[in-house]
Order: sequence, then C-alpha cells, then structure tokens
Amino acid sequence: MSVRYGIKGCRHKWRHRKDGLEEQCIAIICIKCGAFGCTCDIKKSFSRPSFKKRFYLEGQNGNANINGKWENPYV
Repeated sequence: MSVRYGIKGCRHKWRHRKDGLEEQCIAIICIKCGAFGCTCDIKKSFSRPSFKKRFYLEGQNGNANINGKWENPYV
C-alpha cells in the first residue's frame, strides 16, 4: 500500500486511523494533511515503542480534519 491523498511534501505526523481498514495491515492517517496509508509506509517509525504509544492513544477518524487543512476527498 502507498500513501494516498494529503498534501504533497507534507512532513506527515502519522496516527492510527480508527475507522479505517487496510488489508492485513493497520490503517494510518496524517493528522496534518489527511493522507491515508498503512503501517508498511512507516516501518522505521513504527518500530519505536514511544511512537507506538502515541500512535494508538491519539488515533483519529478518517474524516476528522482537525486543523481544517486536510486534502482528502473523504473529508
């Protein structure tokens, strides 16, 4: 799977996408731009325990648009 939607060149801040499903993987969303992906796209970051804790605690729904700047057709 690859990153979909969002803003080109965004320094993504990934979180668990609570309402998303990815085939045999964990859905992710960038809380800055609304990009979708899966944990395969962030293997390096996902291996850090401190990242995992925040990743799950601060999960977001796919339509949250928490900063009003998401570029995603599903928002």
